[in-house]
Amino acid sequence: MLDGFFVSGTDTNIGKTIVSAILVKKLNASYHKPIQCGTNSFNEKDSDVIKRICRECSIIRETYFLKNPLSPNIASKIEKKKIDLKKILDIKKTNIKQKIIIEGAGGLQVPINSKFLMSDLISKFNLPLILVCRTQLGTINHTLLSLEILKIKNIHLHGLVFVGDENLEAIETIKFFGKKILKTNVNVLARLPIAKKFGKKEVDKYQIYFESI
Repeated sequence: MLDGFFVSGTDTNIGKTIVSAILVKKLNASYHKPIQCGTNSFNEKDSDVIKRICRECSIIRETYFLKNPLSPNIASKIEKKKIDLKKILDIKKTNIKQKIIIEGAGGLQVPINSKFLMSDLISKFNLPLILVCRTQLGTINHTLLSLEILKIKNIHLHGLVFVGDENLEAIETIKFFGKKILKTNVNVLARLPIAKKFGKKEVDKYQIYFESI
């Protein structure tokens, strides 16, 4: 049985990997991204970024690596690869003694294949979810819609992490209406500033924001 967290977001390119790196470092956890679509401007996969920052951590390689930076269902169709959820979930049978951080691709409702969405995969992993959100205009709508999905899919929310400039009114609004949706308090774990650089120094610095994890 896996112990740890699943990290997803209200959008793509929102900060899931930096949040995952902080959690890996803080919890001395393993890292796994089941589906990787594309690489960054340095030709790095997210697992490469995590390994560069957390050199001593354990990386479990991607189940599927797709070269195109697109939704998994589209990228896999272009590359003529079939994404099988059972193959992804085989990791649940392994004996991983330390905690694990699993990072999703894109947002909650990104299609994996013609049958399943990312939220379905999260549900099947049955790990507490950490949802990464923006603080910019639009975050209230995007975050509350995401919470509605968690309610429908019966996914346990461990907490929210906001990335961006301080926006207390938006965060308080999300907490207020989030409680109405989920029928329980919505825990805000941290608000991280946007980092111009993303490396070991930033991850070490940002760990202080996660004292409640």
